[in-house]
Amino acid sequence: MSSTVQTIKETKEGKLDTKGPSLRLYLGGFMAAGKTSVGSKLSEMTGLPFLDTDDLVEAMAGMSVAEIFANYGEPHFRQLEKRALDETFKLKNVIVGLGGGVLVNPEHKAKIFANGTLIMLDAAVKTIMERASRQPGKRPLLKEDNVAELLDKRREAYKDAHLRVSTDEIFIDQVASIIIDNLGKDIIQPERTSRGNYKIVRAKTKKGISYPIVIGRGILTSCDDINDILDTIADKHSGAPFVISDPLSFTLFSRQIKKISGTHLLPRGEEGKTLDQVSLIYEKFARHNIDRKGLILAIGGGCVGDAAGFAASTWMRGIDIVQIPTTLIAQVDSSIGGKTAVDLPQGKNLVGAFHQPCCVIVDVNCLLSLPDDEFRQGMAEVIKYGLGEDREFFRWLSENRKSVLEREPEALLKMVKRCIELKASVVGEDERETSGARTRLNLGHTVAHGLEACSNYSEIKHGDAVAIGLVVAANLAVMLGTCQRDILAELKDLLEYFGLPTRPYKVFDEALPFMQRDKKFISGKPTMVLPREGKKCEVKEISIELLKNAYQAAVR
Repeated sequence: MSSTVQTIKETKEGKLDTKGPSLRLYLGGFMAAGKTSVGSKLSEMTGLPFLDTDDLVEAMAGMSVAEIFANYGEPHFRQLEKRALDETFKLKNVIVGLGGGVLVNPEHKAKIFANGTLIMLDAAVKTIMERASRQPGKRPLLKEDNVAELLDKRREAYKDAHLRVSTDEIFIDQVASIIIDNLGKDIIQPERTSRGNYKIVRAKTKKGISYPIVIGRGILTSCDDINDILDTIADKHSGAPFVISDPLSFTLFSRQIKKISGTHLLPRGEEGKTLDQVSLIYEKFARHNIDRKGLILAIGGGCVGDAAGFAASTWMRGIDIVQIPTTLIAQVDSSIGGKTAVDLPQGKNLVGAFHQPCCVIVDVNCLLSLPDDEFRQGMAEVIKYGLGEDREFFRWLSENRKSVLEREPEALLKMVKRCIELKASVVGEDERETSGARTRLNLGHTVAHGLEACSNYSEIKHGDAVAIGLVVAANLAVMLGTCQRDILAELKDLLEYFGLPTRPYKVFDEALPFMQRDKKFISGKPTMVLPREGKKCEVKEISIELLKNAYQAAVR
């Protein structure tokens, strides 16, 4: 074997064992060994996102590594580094560049070997110093007179790996190709849409607003692809776009965007959807001189899209925003249609506006890295579209469930595209929920919102609650004779296949007061969205007694 490449840990068959439900590639090595450059190239070649733990630490802290060391010391940095590393273990398929000191901690090293494949990149002292000189001040522990000493101290920590590659005398492209060749091309297959060959769905409203929804694979990991798309929008706007995201999404998915005027990183989840956070966004807008022709990029899940969309809708009475959804729920639902909102202590989404994006960019390869639970939550919304809007799509989901569960890229592309088409069609009929057509998208949500509120949004997640709501709605439809019992059985079978619940976990009388807060309760009577045989779902007023019967039937 070449001195450039050395395989350290092998399986009994003599090949690297990277097969399994997740593919996490960890790039280790000393500072300036080439981890970031190689990781970025691997990301571009495979379509999988690349995450640098130092970058994630900086995003979480809101300051550079050098500033963290100067202001808080190395122990604080190591705490943040541990948090960053723990985030990577939750992701499914990802390429991770490790900070130079991560492997010194035996606990970190053991977890990396337990959860992924470790590839060590080696470099000589001279190479390290030459590379470091190009980025002065970036590496606070790196000084010319201590490189050899520090390398010697870390020799034991760097000893074990699945694969070693020397980066001294070969180009970045060659290092990345060597890694892929040694892992096996059957394990990492480049899965990306060829440049410019995207699927385009056009969203149109009755008021004449129209915008493209660009769908493809590997858009965000290709410098050419994402910047080509943004360049087509840039002519209408002043300056580079301002990015709103969260630390993890920003670190994973913004790397290839060439021009950014500024950033605001929100806390993860509902904590980012508050008026306080929007106020901080306004401060950043003012500091970066965002004017009426400014452009916002929202990169992340539904909470990021909601908060960023609301900020864009209200800054200078409305500026343009590009939604770049990275979760399944956001890609198939919340990023399309212009609903924006933030929460108040009194309830969710109470302050909001309708503000259509000027473009939506959907990279389905983002879904390859989603944690299993987040993917599962999104599948409830996907199944909702099939049950309520397109029974043929419902059958396709049932027939292709294995491919979807295994996240085969082509299956994900078809699934996400069809959901987007259905959502865009409904929004085109009823942008602002005035005719009742858009209410159809709330299939399963009256019961879901009640269950979520009943538990103070802590015991059940949204997708799980929607799944239960779908079963209750299907039970109602069977009782009213508008849906056959075999559809109910198929629905429950499909939900259970994706690990979603089908039985309410609260008794009806406990959940009812919270359901009655839903906007579809009118004068104390529930107006429910119900599936229909061979047709789109309908909105129908029913009695509380009938709702109770359907709810209790779902419990049995």
